Amino acid sequence: MIQVEPTGVSFEANEDETIMAAAIRNGYTWPTICGGQGTCKTCVFLTLEGQSNLVEIEPREQQALDSIIDTLPKRGQGWRLACQAKATGTVRLRKIGVRQA
Repeated sequence: MIQVEPTGVSFEANEDETIMAAAIRNGYTWPTICGGQGTCKTCVFLTLEGQSNLVEIEPREQQALDSIIDTLPKRGQGWRLACQAKATGTVRLRKIGVRQA
């Protein structure tokens, strides 16, 4: 289960799909410019709970996060890209702009 604050949106995610793909499959839009390629970094979110339920960061995602880390509040603490991150359990996160499609 993915729970998105501050809107209260929740949806199920399969372990083999990204959080963004799960949102779209469940009828929600997720802010993006590159369409999930991991290049625009618009889909970045802050993990509030359940960080241990996210798969390990791959090098591509880490490079993208490293390039924007100084612009984010709470530098380096729980930031992930929805187009790259996959969940294996319940995750509560903060992302503005997730809404019904």
